[in-house]
Amino acid sequence: MSKKKMQKLDLSNFFTSQQEDTGFKVFGESDGKKEEPTANLPANAQKLSVRKEKKGRGGKTVTVVEGYQGNPQTLEALCKKVKQQCGVGGSVDRKTFIIQGDKADQVVKILIKEGYNARKTTM
Repeated sequence: MSKKKMQKLDLSNFFTSQQEDTGFKVFGESDGKKEEPTANLPANAQKLSVRKEKKGRGGKTVTVVEGYQGNPQTLEALCKKVKQQCGVGGSVDRKTFIIQGDKADQVVKILIKEGYNARKTTM
């Protein structure tokens, strides 16, 4: 058996700076391109569809509002206003919000009063 002399590894370049291109890409990182911002349409240009839904919710009916395009903070404020005026709970999920209970007619009236083009749909 022959003994080999152990060589010391040079680790001075092991940690690279963020500016070097390593050839790897992290998911969610952009390629220098800016992500397309969502169109901030005015309230009267948005077409919101309001429907009631029961499937997959343990037999409970909820009202779903879809089609919102714009700032997420504005959507949360709108959802809060609708929840207060209906006297029920709800939540925001991406570009939709959910109101507890069968309140579709009431939600449509509130949205129209706020200046949105809202329509009750069935699915």
